Amino acid sequence: MHINIHFFRKSNLEKLDYSKVLDYFETLPNFKTFVAEDYVEVLYSDNEFDFKYRYLITKQSRVNKIYDLDPMFSNVNILLEMPILIPSFLAKEILAITQKFCKIFDLDIYQDSYADVQAFNLVDVLVLFEKTRTNYIEEHGLKGKIVFDNEKLNIICKYQRSVDNLKDYYHNEVAVNFVEPIIDEINGISGISYTWNLGTASVFPPYIEYIYIVEESGEKFLVGRESFFKVLNKYFTEIKTFLPDLYVIKPKQARNTKKEVKKLKKSMIVNNNLKKIRLCDVLEK
Repeated sequence: MHINIHFFRKSNLEKLDYSKVLDYFETLPNFKTFVAEDYVEVLYSDNEFDFKYRYLITKQSRVNKIYDLDPMFSNVNILLEMPILIPSFLAKEILAITQKFCKIFDLDIYQDSYADVQAFNLVDVLVLFEKTRTNYIEEHGLKGKIVFDNEKLNIICKYQRSVDNLKDYYHNEVAVNFVEPIIDEINGISGISYTWNLGTASVFPPYIEYIYIVEESGEKFLVGRESFFKVLNKYFTEIKTFLPDLYVIKPKQARNTKKEVKKLKKSMIVNNNLKKIRLCDVLEK
């Protein structure tokens, strides 16, 4: 499910230079351009959240009721397909890029729910996004998505965006991995998980609820947050200057954690229905 946002330009301005538009997106990370027969696709691929969205440059207008709109604006045949079943954190990132795009190329926007073309306003479009998402979920359900506390999810998303920075901060001497949401649709269980190789120095992200522990043999087992921290609390150091609820087990302490494996296994969770999903599939409550 998407919201289509169409781009317009005042008719008294010079014609839009599409080569400059494509050059602009080439300067942005994670965007790639693909040329098809009837359109040009500018595709954004996000490895950290495992999702995609795109801008389309089309030969013909895809605006409904185009002739009812103010003629002082010309449709430039560019649209943004903005996914709605994503966290607001990602929506804000998409709209921040769109806001800059509009400013650089003197663009205004139109969406089917609007009475007419209007200036881009990030807050207004974010409200439209969240309202559309709420209405869709009420009508169709979560469709395999899960919900999470709003403030905590925002912090988790910030962590996911900061993995590379944390690796640099610790000079790649400490493991910093992505979080992985998990869900058991049969029993209605869901949460945020993290995978840790037992005995290795590692950062532990904010608000994780489950930890997959991988032993040296390759055997893997799952424990809940409370049990995990209860056993290993003495090995943790809180990282107070970065994000809340962020901890690290440093190399010296990490080596000593191997002796705690028996205690951890006493709290092992056995659930064969849990499966991993993408962080972009976690939505605010």
